[in-house]
Amino acid sequence: MSSSVSKATRYTLLIACLLFCVGCDQYTKKIAVEKLKYEPPLTYLNNTFRMEYAENTGAFLSVGSRLSKPVRFFLLVVANAAFLILVTGMLVFRWQMPLVQFIALSLLLAGGIGNLIDRVFLNGIVIDFLNIGFGPLRTGIFNVADMAITGGALLMLFSWFFTKDQIEQKKEQANSETTTSAPAE
Repeated sequence: MSSSVSKATRYTLLIACLLFCVGCDQYTKKIAVEKLKYEPPLTYLNNTFRMEYAENTGAFLSVGSRLSKPVRFFLLVVANAAFLILVTGMLVFRWQMPLVQFIALSLLLAGGIGNLIDRVFLNGIVIDFLNIGFGPLRTGIFNVADMAITGGALLMLFSWFFTKDQIEQKKEQANSETTTSAPAE
C-alpha cells in the first residue's frame, strides 16, 4: 500500500509544506496584529468574508477557553506538543504510507506548529482573524494554521475511505480469482 514516491521527495514535500504553511500562518498573524487589532472588522463580498482580530485562549471554536490556565496549558501546549511529536515520528519512521496520508499528516503538523508557536510565545493565546459566512450562518474565527489542520483532517478522512474501498476491491478481486481458478472436479 506504499506509494512509489521516494523518501527524499517526501521529505522535500514535508519541508516545503512546513515552511509554506507555518510561514504564511505566522506572517498573516503578524499582519492581523498590525492592521486589525483595535479596528472594526473588514468585510468583503457582502459580508461573506470577514477579517476581524480575535485572541483565542481555547482550541477549535474556543472549546476549553473557560478551563483554568494550568489545565489549558497542559491540554493545548503539552498534549499538543506530544501529539505533534507523534505525527513527526509517523512521518519520519513510516514515510512509506500512502502519499495522500503523508500529505495529510504534513498539513496537520504544519498547522499544529503554527498554533503552538502562538501559544508558547503569546502566553497561551492564538491569533485568529478570518471568518466566512452567509447571512446568520458563519464559521468561527480562524487562521491559516486552522485551514492547514482542517485540510489535513479532511484529506486524512478521504484517504481512509479511499484506502478502505481499495482494500475491499482487492479482496473481492482476490476472492473472485480464487474461485475461478479452483480446479474443476
